[in-house]
This record gives sequence, structure tokens and C-alpha cells, in this order.
Amino acid sequence: MINNSKSSWQDLPLRIVSALVIIPIALFCIIYGQWFFIGMLCIISVAMTVEWANLFKKKLSNYRVAVFLIWPLIAYAAVIKGMWWPAILIVGWAPFIFGPQLWLGSVVIGGAGISLLWLRFMTASEMHPVIFIVIVVIASDSFAYIAGKTFGGPKLIPSVSPGKTWSGAIGGLIGAGCVGSIIVGYLCGGLYTAYIGGAIFGMVTGIVAQIGDLLESKLKRELGVKDSGKIIPGHGGVLDRFDALLFVSIFVALISCVLPADKSLDKWGGSLLSIKTVGDQQSIFLPLTIIR
Repeated sequence: MINNSKSSWQDLPLRIVSALVIIPIALFCIIYGQWFFIGMLCIISVAMTVEWANLFKKKLSNYRVAVFLIWPLIAYAAVIKGMWWPAILIVGWAPFIFGPQLWLGSVVIGGAGISLLWLRFMTASEMHPVIFIVIVVIASDSFAYIAGKTFGGPKLIPSVSPGKTWSGAIGGLIGAGCVGSIIVGYLCGGLYTAYIGGAIFGMVTGIVAQIGDLLESKLKRELGVKDSGKIIPGHGGVLDRFDALLFVSIFVALISCVLPADKSLDKWGGSLLSIKTVGDQQSIFLPLTIIR
């Protein structure tokens, strides 16, 4: 959650401390993968489902709510067995038994978790797409925070999030584009076209990140809640920290599913969700080679 008001930088030290703790742990789990990544994803998912239930004032002692808290983990277990379509049904259709409010939480949280598993283990580049979206989302959030605090100015959508400004939104897009350009340019061997494409894809990712942030802000505003929790100093709850990443991961995973697929994707179930195949010499949009 980005508070772009120009009034104070008092939460900046807490944000820095939180980042110094969270980012190294997350990168370790992403890079070393396997059960490190799966374990981290399970812990974060349960934390988010707890916060989601609390947002709607659901009693955690209720048996349906208690099942909802671990529902995404059931989908992840199906994924590990290579059952991708059943996993999607588990988070997208079956949760109707919990009611519309918790169903929405299952779709967003569980869908993002499945997407991250897909990007980490089922793409040819494995850890690169996850690192890309994580770093771009962090850049978008950080540059938006700095630009908003520094320049202030007209509010972006005051009825949804009174603290966010146009300067913050533009700063976030610039940060996402710059970081995306650097990452893709480096991974593609320094080709200048990769830098350009990476900037474009980074900015598109930044737009999706800001949309996710605004949607969570709108939800909390309608529920009369300021933060989803208090577990992360300087940010609030786990949902507040990862709201943008939820939407970005789903967005990027969907893109990867319609890109030409690398032949090495025959694991965790064989015939996967990718709907196209690619020959050894076929070229695709260069910046997206990291998620195919």
C-alpha cells in the first residue's frame, strides 16, 4: 500500500527495515526454489487468508472459515502432483461453498499462488520471471512512494485512495520501466532492443501493480478499514504489502500461458497449460523470453 501524501516521511525507516528483512529471505527462497519457495508461498498465503477473513469480520473459529484459511494449500498440493486444471477449479469454483466474500479471496490469493508456482517451476527461465515481477513491483511501489512524498500534487483517485497522487503514479511507472529495462537487458545479453522492450513490459507490469493496489484500497475503504493487518512495520498487513504482486503474478502467468512454450516444460504433469509450441529457431518478443 502506497501512501503518497507529502506530509511526512516518518514511516520510511520502518519501510527500510522491513525491506531489509523481507527481500533477502524472499530472494533466497526464489533462487533456491523447491520446498523453500513452496514453504514461503504457503506461509504467506495462509497469512493473507487470515487477513482476508478478518477484513470481512469472519470468525476464525467457524469451520468453513477455518477450511478457507488453508484452502489455497490444497490447490498447491494439486499443482505439485501436476494437476493444474483441478488446482484452478479448487481456487476458482469450489470456494463458492464459503460464500461470495471468501470466494473472492480464494480466487485472488489462490490464483496468485498458483501463478507464482507456474512461473517459478514451469517456465524455461524458472526463477527469472518471479525475480522480475517481484523487483519491478518493489520498484513501482518505492518510486511511487518517493515521488509522491517529494512532489505531492493532484490526487489520483481520491474517492478510492485519498493519499495517492498523480506524481506518485507516474514515478512508479518510471521506476518499473527503468528496473524492467535493466533486468531484461541484462538477461538478454545487453541487446539494446531488450532494454527498450524491458522498459515497456516493466511499465505495463507497473500499471497492473498500481491497479491491484487501488483495488485493495477500494475494498478496504468500503469496509472502513485502514490496513489489513499490522504484522509488517511501515506497511500494515501482508495483503497491504503484496496486493500489487497478487495481480501482477496472475497477469504475467496468463501471458506466459499463451506464449510459445519451451520443450523443457515436461515436468509436474506433462501436458501443461501452455497452448503453443515453439521450434528451436522461432523468435518471439524478446523481453518475454524470460517468461516463456
